[in-house]
Amino acid sequence: MSRSLVVCLAALLLCACSHEKSGSDDPPPAPQPLVSPSWTDADRSAAIAAGENAIASHQCTRCHTIGELPGAGRPYDCVSCHVFIKGLKPGQKLYEKIAAGNGVAILDRYIRNIQHLLEVPDLTGIARRVRPQWIAGYLASPHDLRPLLDASMIRNKLSADEIQTLVRYFTASADAPDPYAAGYVAPAPLPRPDAAGLARGKELFSQRGCPGCHTFGNQDFGVSADTLEKARSLALMAPDLRWVRERTRPDVIVDWILDPASIKPGTKMAKMVVSRQEAELIGGYLMYGDPGPLEKPADAEALMTLPPAADRKVGWAEVKGKVLGVVCVHCHMEDFEKDTGPGNKGGFGYAGIGLGFRTYEHTVWGAIDPTTGERYSVLVPRPGETLPPILDAMLRRRVENRRDLTAPFHDTTLVDYGDGRLGMPLGLPAMNDEQLGILRAWIEQGCPGPTGVTGRPDKDDGFLVPDGPIAKNQGCELRAPADPPPKWSIRAIRARAAAKKKTK
Repeated sequence: MSRSLVVCLAALLLCACSHEKSGSDDPPPAPQPLVSPSWTDADRSAAIAAGENAIASHQCTRCHTIGELPGAGRPYDCVSCHVFIKGLKPGQKLYEKIAAGNGVAILDRYIRNIQHLLEVPDLTGIARRVRPQWIAGYLASPHDLRPLLDASMIRNKLSADEIQTLVRYFTASADAPDPYAAGYVAPAPLPRPDAAGLARGKELFSQRGCPGCHTFGNQDFGVSADTLEKARSLALMAPDLRWVRERTRPDVIVDWILDPASIKPGTKMAKMVVSRQEAELIGGYLMYGDPGPLEKPADAEALMTLPPAADRKVGWAEVKGKVLGVVCVHCHMEDFEKDTGPGNKGGFGYAGIGLGFRTYEHTVWGAIDPTTGERYSVLVPRPGETLPPILDAMLRRRVENRRDLTAPFHDTTLVDYGDGRLGMPLGLPAMNDEQLGILRAWIEQGCPGPTGVTGRPDKDDGFLVPDGPIAKNQGCELRAPADPPPKWSIRAIRARAAAKKKTK
């Protein structure tokens, strides 16, 4: 069956679900209003203002839409930038203009390599349907919530006070009660159905086509991972409903099932024509039903085992083109670029560590130890360590992915993040065996540098930043940028331009 036909059938199924007659001929009652807010105008305004400052500080709008807050703008807005580039097609005026300035090969490389952060959750009004206590816990220690979404919420460096500030922002801006106010009482849970009610709720959940987009842990409803993937455009943002019990406000879940758009305008969640009683049964099943047997997470020690090195000579061009330049440079850019990246100058609540991967010169200049302030090579094991920091961080990401990259129907018991050291790439799937094998081979072969100059002298952003050999062009040890700089470098190019301008 063709992909287009499957998607059409999925859409028809949703339409059928939306208009299927329920056990009652009466239209569903209008959704009940949300719990009255407990805010004074002054407290609400103060909570929103403080939250906006925290959102700006942690750069949340680099990925998420949050109410009317302005986005970060290109090139700082990860999602809108990716969507823009991915949407370029040969023959379009913008494509041809960008290709003329940067080269078709470079533009096509960008389009080909963008696979992640094309769509992320819209956080506008999230507290209308999500428990504030769950938001707080998720900000402190996120985990995979949407099985089809391969990017995950990053671990921002948030203090307890900052988490409280953000939770109060989301509740205040959604007109939900202040969970930190004196006398706050959490909404009462839905009554637990009896066995017959759970069985009927499960039956309705299946009959109304909910498993066509949602998983419920590992419960089997006759829908495969392939089926979900074919309905990706509809199912991408659909959360695993295993988390409803902890995540969803019990005072809202029934109204959400009856009319999702009344709570979240623009949602892709289909409106099902069901009676309130049926919605209560579905809600009761989601709150108390069995999500199926959960798998045991992969062994962390095994995931920290480094794959074999590539069995060939590996040069800087291959490392840059297939590993560092595919994902890593998004956070580790050059000092002179428009967006230096949170891994270089800082962001998402983290101080910068001065690490850049756009050029060989910057790569061997290493990173700054946040404790001592001293630089160290990320390509050589540190004292007491067996792996170079760059390989260690990439393997740690594999361990993290047990928690925040769960495939449909392979839901696991939730494990913690271990010692808290961040894996890389932040918030994205771990590097595969081929990429790790390439990087390992290059390091074991002594980190050879570029064999020629690449990039363009008039470009100070992106893959066209000039790169080339340095004086000591072999070795993984720490080496400071040369002074005077290599002729190909931006520093030298700018110095020559300044001198020329001065003589005019």
